[in-house]
Amino acid sequence: MHLIADILDEQLRDSRGENSGRIDGIVLELRDGQPPLLAYLEVSPITLLGRFSERLARWYAKYDARLGPGRGVPYRVPWARVTREGPTLRMDIDVRSTPINALEDWLSRHIVQRIPGG
Repeated sequence: MHLIADILDEQLRDSRGENSGRIDGIVLELRDGQPPLLAYLEVSPITLLGRFSERLARWYAKYDARLGPGRGVPYRVPWARVTREGPTLRMDIDVRSTPINALEDWLSRHIVQRIPGG
């Protein structure tokens, strides 16, 4: 498997088949005398922004932390909880039990619902 080509930026779905974002980062576990082990996939604007600018990622993380518990840091999905289903990756976790969609939920409650007809 080619991690960058096969995993990074791929669509992630939850246990119900709902969109859960795209894979923004890959976390490897380094082991003495053995090859690195794929440990986690990160789903977070913080990780995505960090690919371009660490300063921008830190700034966003500061404001993201205000959205609630589990925010301000990238959400990590254990690789053991992910399977490939065609062109997408599927985790055996319900996205509603994670902070992955916290920004979208906040925007929906505070912006979209205030728009007439929204």
